[in-house]
Amino acid sequence: MPEYLKKGDEINIEKIGLGTFVVRLEMPTNFIDDINKMYDDAKDLPEHNKNLAGKIEDEFSITDILTDDMRNCFLTCFRQYLQVIQRPIWHCQLAGAWINDMKAGEYNPFHFHQSTLSHLGLSSVLVLKRPSTYGKEYSRDDMPSNGWLEFSGGQQDPLSVSQLRQDAQVGSFYIFPYTLLHGVYPFNGTDEIRRTLSFNCDLFTEMQHQMNEIASEKNLNTSSKKFSTVEDQWSTEDDSQVRANPSAWI
Repeated sequence: MPEYLKKGDEINIEKIGLGTFVVRLEMPTNFIDDINKMYDDAKDLPEHNKNLAGKIEDEFSITDILTDDMRNCFLTCFRQYLQVIQRPIWHCQLAGAWINDMKAGEYNPFHFHQSTLSHLGLSSVLVLKRPSTYGKEYSRDDMPSNGWLEFSGGQQDPLSVSQLRQDAQVGSFYIFPYTLLHGVYPFNGTDEIRRTLSFNCDLFTEMQHQMNEIASEKNLNTSSKKFSTVEDQWSTEDDSQVRANPSAWI
């Protein structure tokens, strides 16, 4: 009888995924250093806690202090995500950015993101600083979680990956859809901070993009205020319902 697969035979294998994708990019060191310096030198940054789900004391908006080069770099990364998942038809519009300085005992409960301008979008986590230790694991040292970032796919199919836990390192930049549940576990045993930056990016169809352009021109012509950042969006009187949902932001 023929033996079709013998030991040592080569066979082409390809994993084809379905559903939601998380894309990780490794950002250059000078980019990380420049953002950290910019943030450390900044004064009187607006607190962002009331817009976020995190149980973290130091959470500040940085939308207005990012340089154009930094913003363009983030925009390029969001567009690259769409290329990787083979959905380059969407138009990207940067929304708000903020930084979390997470200390021992603080945490970020599982949540998803929303926007006042679009039902569809991408969020992200960029690691800027990481403690040298996350402290003692209270059980199961073989399955660490202290300080780790986790994504939840929302299904428990025994043949699927329902949870993805990452010991995110400095320079790692994770991009994922607004709707993907994610959170960060608390850590202990150190005075060092875990610093991350998050940026939201709204996605629009071609028709929506054209309508936004028309509306923007009309607003300019009538000297009306143009929504350009998440901070602007939160300043309206019609956002009380969105403010009441703490799952809107990381």
